[in-house]
Amino acid sequence: MPVADDPTRQEGSGPPAKRRESGRGWNWLLVVPFFGTFFPWIYNTRSPEFIGMPFFYWYQLVWVPISVILTIIVYRATTGRKP
Repeated sequence: MPVADDPTRQEGSGPPAKRRESGRGWNWLLVVPFFGTFFPWIYNTRSPEFIGMPFFYWYQLVWVPISVILTIIVYRATTGRKP
């Protein structure tokens, strides 16, 4: 079909974009950090301490790098980017 006959395509826009297969199952990994910190009564204690820091604080701080790693995994799995 010529470009002139297709009103949705502009001239010079290249081939039509492929529909990306998103791995929707991978997105569920992003829920893990949410539930890890959603219930503060589970980790609302002083002990065990780590480097003088109460459990309440260091438990939450541990979730920061965990969240970053999970986000990178989901991004790479869903964008089709080759490492």
